[in-house]
Amino acid sequence: MSFVQPAVIRGDQIGQSVIVPKPLPKEQRKTEPKVLQIQQQVPPSLNPNMLVGIIPDKKYAYQQGLKIIHTDNYGRTTVAFNPIISSGIVRFGGFFENHPVANFRIGISDASAVFGSNEYPYSGENEKKTVLYYNNGSIAHIGPTIPGNSGIKLNKSVSCEVNMNISPRTLTFFIDNQEQGLSVRNIPSSIRFWIYLYDRNSSFTINRFENVQFSSANGVLDGKVFEWGKEWEK
Repeated sequence: MSFVQPAVIRGDQIGQSVIVPKPLPKEQRKTEPKVLQIQQQVPPSLNPNMLVGIIPDKKYAYQQGLKIIHTDNYGRTTVAFNPIISSGIVRFGGFFENHPVANFRIGISDASAVFGSNEYPYSGENEKKTVLYYNNGSIAHIGPTIPGNSGIKLNKSVSCEVNMNISPRTLTFFIDNQEQGLSVRNIPSSIRFWIYLYDRNSSFTINRFENVQFSSANGVLDGKVFEWGKEWEK
């Protein structure tokens, strides 16, 4: 066993030797991880009336005030919303109605994503540009769906909160204001919220779109965080 000889400093005032341990090499020093808080200007006050749905095909859906309504024609419709979100802590939410097939979803997308007529949210290149929250509680991005969150019930509130003021930026889901265990980090710098409808005459009513001073995300016991841009594994 080798022994590192400590440095010895002769005390000028006290007339005795003082043993000072040598500092550890750089690679042995511990560094505490930290979340970087980005100083950004708080965006103007938001409210649900500001949201404008981008309807890919009016054959399948239309907007009526705070409600996106599927027409009487069968077909997929993914409706993203303006404005684009690039700063602040923003919460978007609402509730689904009249959806007996229970084939509805909510999520976020990179601001560059474009949704086509009668397409899934993840069609084509959009798989890499979206995070989906399925009605059964699974979430998905690249790769298989990941179960673990609570299911979305008809007429029950579901919401997404993005925190664009921290690094990495985060996405957290809530069911009736209860934080869910599966969340996402490192989301893009500019995003849109979106919803997906399939059943005829089904709808989504927006009841929340606001920027808040503090995040409601506190972490969930046994929760799991997934990385945007990487293939997810169960």
